[in-house]
Amino acid sequence: MAKSQILTEEHHRRARSIGGTEHEFNISYVKTRHHRCRHTLFGNMNAFQICDLLNYMKEKPDNKTIVCKFINGTQVTGRGENNSKNKSKISDAWKILFKGMDFKQTIEYINNVWLDPSYHFYVEEKT
Repeated sequence: MAKSQILTEEHHRRARSIGGTEHEFNISYVKTRHHRCRHTLFGNMNAFQICDLLNYMKEKPDNKTIVCKFINGTQVTGRGENNSKNKSKISDAWKILFKGMDFKQTIEYINNVWLDPSYHFYVEEKT
């Protein structure tokens, strides 16, 4: 019996359309289905745009806020777009991509796999 293969593809953590490169630190290898879901949610947005979007999503606890900080490398100057505006598609993509994760785990996963490596998201308590 043949083993099934998991299809993966390259995800450019900083989209090429906004200055991302082919350098290994900018590439994550992700499941094809998850890659489509990520682009449904965030298109080719830069880190600050993703942060703003996450702060308005219903999945974010009311007492938390996400802050995006530059940590190293080169700062992004381009703005992306192309995320879905269809609420049903967004909801489905969120469920597929972050299934079984709490909010903190979701942000850690985004930081480690999906986010531009020059930036980092921090979760802070609202005061």
